[in-house]
Amino acid sequence: MLYESESLFKDVILSIAEGIFVLNEAGEITFMNPEAERLLGWSADELVNKNAHDIIHCHNVDGSFLTLEQCQMRNVIRTGKPYCSANDLFTRKNGSIFSISVLCSPIMEGDKIVASVTAFRDITELKSTEAALRKAHDELEEKVKKRTADLITLNQELENRSQNLEELNTTLKVLLRQRDHDKNELEERVFSNIKTLVIPTIEKMRKFTVDARNTSYIDLLESNLLQIISPFSMRLTTALHNLTFSEIEVANFIRVGKPSKDIAILLNISKDTVDTHRQNIRKKLGLNCNKQNLQSFLLSL
Repeated sequence: MLYESESLFKDVILSIAEGIFVLNEAGEITFMNPEAERLLGWSADELVNKNAHDIIHCHNVDGSFLTLEQCQMRNVIRTGKPYCSANDLFTRKNGSIFSISVLCSPIMEGDKIVASVTAFRDITELKSTEAALRKAHDELEEKVKKRTADLITLNQELENRSQNLEELNTTLKVLLRQRDHDKNELEERVFSNIKTLVIPTIEKMRKFTVDARNTSYIDLLESNLLQIISPFSMRLTTALHNLTFSEIEVANFIRVGKPSKDIAILLNISKDTVDTHRQNIRKKLGLNCNKQNLQSFLLSL
């Protein structure tokens, strides 16, 4: 039964997919399985009773020389503590160095450490893959950082443009409002001046003209003037449009602060007529039911 167990154990060791070697107390190799021979390029006969550290494990991962005192695998025999690593290097027979993952455990006889067994595998391809992944990750991180910076810059530019557009839009709105105000004010002035200054004069000219030909010209002049101001009158909303020519004349003088007596003299009418116009103006402007000053209301139009 014991023979069968030893035979089975030997078969397992010989066929296992990891390299295995055994070191004695002096750190010399006493056994190597075929996978260890394949990975290291040495035959078991070539390394038996040879110091493993000096031959296959004398370099740090940075390529510097690894002393025997620093060797963690060698110290397993001294301390009895297992050593596991995925960051070690072994040297092949041809001098090439390869990365390994390794597990080194002590072999005990009672309380005494008599040897160590080391299992290892070549992880060069895995390291290369990890390095490639790290490089790809770093490149991706760099691209993300650059893209993020570009997006932040672009976003800032868009915010600045948006702010500039908002400011420009605000300015344009102000200018458009001012333009509309100026336009309305100009139309109001033209309309008011023609109705209060020109049309009454034409009416007076018509009264004192007896020549039919001159009367025709006066009618034509009045018609043309009314045609000129008709677009204005359709757009303007001032309350003065409901007044007669005479009432507009009186309202115009009231607006500039002329008293009834002076208005009567200027228009060559009686003061009572001026007062009547005042009452009609107040009524048409809806001021009969309150005591609001007529001049102040006219100035607000």
